Amino acid sequence: MKEIPFKLWLFIAAMAVIKVIIASVTALGNDEVYYWTYALNLQWNYFDHPPFVAWLIRTTTANLSIHSELAVRLGAIISSTIGTVIVFKTGKLLRNNRVGWFAALLYSSSFYCSIIAGTFILPDSPQMVFWLWSIFLLLKIIRSTGQGLPTLSLWCWFGLAAGLCMMCKIHGVYLWVGMILFVLFSDRKLLVQKGIYISALISLMIVSPLIIWNIRHHFITYTYHSNRVSLFHAGINPLAFAREIGGQLFYNNPIIFFLAWVAVLSFINTKNLFLKSEIKLLLFCSLPLIVTLIFLSIFRDTLPHWSGPAYSCLIFLSALKLESFNDKKIKTIIGASILFFLFVVSAGLFTINFYKGTFSTQTGALSLGAGDPTLDLYGWKETGKIIDSIYRLDKPLEKNKKVHTIVITKWFPAAHLDFYVCRKTGLHTYGLGEIFDLHQYYWYNPSKPKLAVGDNAYYIIPSNLYDENSINFIKSQFQSCSLPIILPIFRNGAVCKNILLFKLNGYKKNNASVITANK
Repeated sequence: MKEIPFKLWLFIAAMAVIKVIIASVTALGNDEVYYWTYALNLQWNYFDHPPFVAWLIRTTTANLSIHSELAVRLGAIISSTIGTVIVFKTGKLLRNNRVGWFAALLYSSSFYCSIIAGTFILPDSPQMVFWLWSIFLLLKIIRSTGQGLPTLSLWCWFGLAAGLCMMCKIHGVYLWVGMILFVLFSDRKLLVQKGIYISALISLMIVSPLIIWNIRHHFITYTYHSNRVSLFHAGINPLAFAREIGGQLFYNNPIIFFLAWVAVLSFINTKNLFLKSEIKLLLFCSLPLIVTLIFLSIFRDTLPHWSGPAYSCLIFLSALKLESFNDKKIKTIIGASILFFLFVVSAGLFTINFYKGTFSTQTGALSLGAGDPTLDLYGWKETGKIIDSIYRLDKPLEKNKKVHTIVITKWFPAAHLDFYVCRKTGLHTYGLGEIFDLHQYYWYNPSKPKLAVGDNAYYIIPSNLYDENSINFIKSQFQSCSLPIILPIFRNGAVCKNILLFKLNGYKKNNASVITANK
């Protein structure tokens, strides 16, 4: 670590402080708190993703003994710190310390790299460490091959890194896609190296538990994701396409986005290019994923952050391009990207925590806040306190069976209820409905106390997520359902959403209430 300049350590420390503040003052998002439930039940794979994020959360919460947003997110912050160091070392490997420094600054100015995957805990968080490590190793393999140096150990490390990347998120397979494309179209001499085959075997061994789990569960993960992106019977979807392009532009920071594509076009059009093989590798490891997602978005909804790892490869091209500019232009571009990053982060924090009420156009009590994404990250601690008060008041008044269960029909806000409400009240969630709505909660039911015939329960839903169909389904499963108790949540002195609590009496035990995974 001696080759890491002191100014980079200072910069990493400053970024870590910003991330710790964000992680401490913002409630967990829908996805984050759902991945926390993974850590409650360690498995080799889950409905949505491989298990590495669960292992990471289990570690940073000290085996779940620390119950806080910061502890849950700490793995993302640590991963981002490690990623920044790898980015610097990769830039230095490509050319020099200056390129490494530029790459680290650009990486840290990306909303995807620093916030989405670098502060909020997602499968992307550990994925980025192994993705960047894999890219670094591939570049070293190319460099070592050109210099006639042995590469077997590097191939073995790449097999490990790529395998672990796939154990974070299946998108890691694009590392192998990029490497294979590079071999086929740029350097077929690599095919004679035995290391490439040993590397593939190592990756396969690492992901084998994931494959076995999916075989046993009828590949439910890929059935779900293929339904999300299937092109069959799908028409043109211009809104999804615009959202994908706009998301790629914003998530990666507009300044970095345009700089990256200027660099790509510049390097593609330049002949007799220095670092030709290295740049080809970076393009092969980035463009296939980006193009795939843009193509899919023409027909189906996609999530823009899926392309984040690919854009991290383009950051190195951006850093190389920057070095060809004069110092004034370099300072302007990097300064603008950092200032824009800080402005958006500050504005986002202020909006989430201090915006007066909600900017949703829905004002009805049952739908207040609908469409306001900031509410997913606000008001959950207050919700836990309010529900706990209601539950304590209900206990002495219960004439028949006590309430032990909060029934849920979807994975969100089920995970929020588990983290913020159940942990405080001692209640537990129980899923009713279809597996594609419940996701991993479908498999959580067997490990929880069963909802028996005649049992009473709560159904709790924030008004911004209220769904009439879900309410009607819940009513069909119980003998009676009360009108909702409307519990307001305030933001800066104005109601931003309501928590709707329905009291349910007499569970009917309808066999159709839970759809099997194989159906």
